[in-house]
Amino acid sequence: MEFSDQRIRRVLSVFRTLADHMGTHGQNTHESALHLSGRIGAIGRAVLAPAFIGGVDLESLVLDELLLHAARPEQFLISGAELRLSPKAAELMSLAIHELATNAVKYGALCQSHATINIAWKIVYRLSSRRLRFEWLEAGVRIAAGAPLTRGFGFELVEHVIARKLKGEGKLVFLADGVRCTIEIPSGEVRYRDG
Repeated sequence: MEFSDQRIRRVLSVFRTLADHMGTHGQNTHESALHLSGRIGAIGRAVLAPAFIGGVDLESLVLDELLLHAARPEQFLISGAELRLSPKAAELMSLAIHELATNAVKYGALCQSHATINIAWKIVYRLSSRRLRFEWLEAGVRIAAGAPLTRGFGFELVEHVIARKLKGEGKLVFLADGVRCTIEIPSGEVRYRDG
């Protein structure tokens, strides 16, 4: 697989964003190394996915991340059309899905037996433009007393980086029984399976 200068610059830009965030948030060295390793893995899975140049299957990105975090089938429901993300969208979406899954393992639906995650996507029309709307919704989560309700890298990625780099928008909200994340990106970053 060939990597263009533009693709290499784009991936390096994502890593710079990661490094900037980690440098300004005082995490201990071991924890920082684990977070960085997981985030690099998420980007790598998207970049090295089969047919990366033709687009990366969104359902595969979601399933790979959930299975990597040892999620059981009864813990999640996935629904959405078969589609592929552009390489640029796949890099950022894989990172966002990684952040959501990691937090679900630590504090949310993947660490509690009766909690669930509903992951869905569809094409929506807003202001006469088509957009892909992706939603991650956790339910049945008991928020532990020690769980951080801070706005860390996942928040920064969803609400700011995706908006800046994909001309999209995102929202990450803490609910009484879990987390809701919605991301919308222009449909130009999406390829349908048949075309």
